[in-house]
Amino acid sequence: MRIPHRFFAVAVLGLAVLGVSVPVTAAAQWSGSYSVYTKGSFSYQHLDYTCVGASVQMMLNMVEHTTRHSARAQKIYWRYGRDHGRYKPSNNGVDPVGWVAALEYYGAGNYSVNLATRYQAGLRTLAARMRATSRPVGLFVHHGGHAWVMTGFKSTADPRTTSSYKVTAVQVMGPLYPDGTLGGVHYDPGPGTWMSSSALKHKFTPMRWSKAREWHGRWVAVVPN
Repeated sequence: MRIPHRFFAVAVLGLAVLGVSVPVTAAAQWSGSYSVYTKGSFSYQHLDYTCVGASVQMMLNMVEHTTRHSARAQKIYWRYGRDHGRYKPSNNGVDPVGWVAALEYYGAGNYSVNLATRYQAGLRTLAARMRATSRPVGLFVHHGGHAWVMTGFKSTADPRTTSSYKVTAVQVMGPLYPDGTLGGVHYDPGPGTWMSSSALKHKFTPMRWSKAREWHGRWVAVVPN
């Protein structure tokens, strides 16, 4: 049973007045990690160009607590994103604006494009937005050539209570898992995978796209608002 926040606040105040010790609630404690991953949310990328479509599907699964995985839906999300982006990548991909458009149109809530010129500062923003909204983040990895979903993070302090913290690890998954290789090595992590921030830096790299000067050379992600 959910207890209204107003009732809880009044109850705590009453106990304090009576001189009764009030224990810190579990919600107020910081365990060092936070995750929005839900079982069954992972979706395999059915076509070689629908990584954003599959990522939209995974993000919607977490937001809506569903387990939908159809190839048809992935292609619908991909098409909408491609048609509503700022640019149309030559590899049939979807740009950051298109990814945001697809998320918002299909019910994931408000999202925006996040740009970072410093890696750790960018991770802190991603963690803060996830913590504030309880929704996943989308990452442009491999210099913008592929899409992953960030489902959790570990940090030295709770982003909800302070702006002074370091993100030490992230939880991610890539839609080509368990297939898909780069240089003969499997690239995408499976659902629920934890990766240190230093290891992620080799995958989540600044976008290289000279046509899109506003994103070129920056770490690019789509974040919940």
